[in-house]
Amino acid sequence: MQDEEYMQQLSLGIDSAFDILVFRYHKPLFGYVYRLLNDEKLTEDIVQETFLKIYQQGQKGVVPDQFKPWMYKIATNTCKDYWRKPTSRLEYVTDKNIEGTGQVHPIIDHQLERQWMVESLNQLSIDYRTVLFLRFYQDLKYSEIALALDISINTVKTRIARGLKLLENILITDERKGAEGNG
Repeated sequence: MQDEEYMQQLSLGIDSAFDILVFRYHKPLFGYVYRLLNDEKLTEDIVQETFLKIYQQGQKGVVPDQFKPWMYKIATNTCKDYWRKPTSRLEYVTDKNIEGTGQVHPIIDHQLERQWMVESLNQLSIDYRTVLFLRFYQDLKYSEIALALDISINTVKTRIARGLKLLENILITDERKGAEGNG
């Protein structure tokens, strides 16, 4: 069955349909929100709140035309609500140290590279960061991103192009800083 059909069942009071949606989308939604927030506990809270909103909408009879972009829109807006809170930036401090042994050296190298990329992405504004995460980490199409963020497809294309250019500049700057520090 399609996701929209499960939402239709939920609107008819069949709660087991919601369980299937949670099972299907918990992991990808968690990954998306975690990349935006970089905080595991906060991510879990946001994901739960997103699913709660989906459940409540289903109980009200809301059945989106396309479930996946609608779900990401709810998650993105829930993150934006968090960022609007005055204390949220102060609470946004996390421990990013990675420790390991010689046995897992290649894994740590990969994790450090990935961490470097995520940290670089996090330097972008939320508008650029969100479209890049949805496109490259969640593999959404431009039309799905447009629906999820309530913007035009041209805006999606522009933000992706500009975001990639800004990211490239950040990565080049970071690489130069690293070379100067080692040289």
